[in-house]
Amino acid sequence: MSTWQLCEAIVPISIGLIVDHAIVPRDRIALLISILALLALFAVLSFAYRFGARRMNTAQQLEAHDLRVEVAQHALLTRGALTGRRPGAVLSLSSADADVTAMLFRQIASGGSALIGIAGASAYLLWADPLVGLVVMLGVPLALLLVAGPSRVISRRSGDQQAAVAEAGAVASDTMGGLRILKAVGGERWASQRYQRASAGAARAGIRTADVSGRVSALGVLSVGLILAGVVLVAGWRVTTGDLSVGQLVSVIGVAVFFSEPIQTLTMTMTVFARSHGAAGKIAEFLRGGEQEDPTGPMPSDATVLLDALDLGLEAPLDLRIDAGSLCVLDAADPVVAGRLARALAGGASSEHVLVGGIARSAIARPRSGTIISAPHAADLFAGTLRSNITMLHDGETPVPESVLAASATDEVLGVVTGGLDHEVREAGSNLSGGQRQRIALARALYADPEVLVLEDPTSAVDSVTEWQIARGVQRERIGRTTIVLTSSPAFRALADDVHEIPGAPVATAHAPALPHDSAGGTR
Repeated sequence: MSTWQLCEAIVPISIGLIVDHAIVPRDRIALLISILALLALFAVLSFAYRFGARRMNTAQQLEAHDLRVEVAQHALLTRGALTGRRPGAVLSLSSADADVTAMLFRQIASGGSALIGIAGASAYLLWADPLVGLVVMLGVPLALLLVAGPSRVISRRSGDQQAAVAEAGAVASDTMGGLRILKAVGGERWASQRYQRASAGAARAGIRTADVSGRVSALGVLSVGLILAGVVLVAGWRVTTGDLSVGQLVSVIGVAVFFSEPIQTLTMTMTVFARSHGAAGKIAEFLRGGEQEDPTGPMPSDATVLLDALDLGLEAPLDLRIDAGSLCVLDAADPVVAGRLARALAGGASSEHVLVGGIARSAIARPRSGTIISAPHAADLFAGTLRSNITMLHDGETPVPESVLAASATDEVLGVVTGGLDHEVREAGSNLSGGQRQRIALARALYADPEVLVLEDPTSAVDSVTEWQIARGVQRERIGRTTIVLTSSPAFRALADDVHEIPGAPVATAHAPALPHDSAGGTR
């Protein structure tokens, strides 16, 4: 990019030399040689920009990808990284914020080349006429200082804009996740208005950022215009006094016009840097959060699970022992209590009171957490195939044991889809039914074959016959390994080695207000 910018600066200088040494003396041979040299200069200029821009864009895209991977890795492997964050917030960080931050790499290349172009052009102007060069040397720094002033405002407003976009994304994700419930209670209008407010807030934040950025760009254009006018006036006066030739005048004016491009590039670089600074700050804050884990941390000695004074919001803490190799059902009548218990077993809040082989669940590093796996009720499926969603590999040849397919009743799914295990699965399993998605998620958990497996309500979307088949299959597949099932399923209760009923939380004396009603009597 620096070669391209220097060649751009040399073009008007070359034209001035051609005027003085070929056109004015009417030297045809010199004119022919000059034209060939000018063509060679444009060839170098074009190829330099082509390959420079390609490398510049490659660096930007690679950095954006690296940031996305880093954010995703931190979210997946750092305990507590998602605590207090809404579902769409991390998506916004790994998409919009990563892209805006990576734009800095492009601007470093273009801004650096602009500085080199300005330096080369200024050197020529000082050589051609010190007075004209002095005008440029004084005007360019002043223009850059004027543009740099509002950069902090842009950075702050860009950060506010990215936060507003993240909030709108979180609201949209939250709404889509509870859409069926909202329809059931008549809350569509209320949810729509909630999203409209969040979306309007993001739009206003974007307009405020664009307003400041536009003013800075206008200031840069005005500064360039003033510098150009000053150079033309001084150069014209120097021609009338005989201090500049006609060719030098052409070169000086051409170089002065050239200055507009690198100065505007630097103006844009400062604006983008301010926006990137705001987005990078959000990513850095996220990456600093959470609890860093030691991948060489302790390993459980066996598969015995002990709930030691686990606080579930009950009248008394829960103390419970689950023997290694047993099939245990935990039946929590209260969904809130069941959710707290599931989070604790999965390594979330209060997981320090869950001991696996004498080691606190919170102390088991995730790279080693294959010892205990918690399969959530709302499991995610990914675009790929049935095989890749079960094995979490994409080689297309990894075998899946028949016992796993039978235990999860996934073999019945294979009988109704085309392609068997290589059947295409769309994003989030949108081309599968709820029962099919639940069976595939269960097959994934059974395929992982951990020492301790926690299943959260694994048969809620299947009929009673299939439920019994799955319960029997899980019992057979998990012989000799600890399996904890959070469910009230009669089938699992009948086949379990131990069944523990967990009471509900104490009844509150007050409740949250209902959805507000509009004047027409409907919810909103």
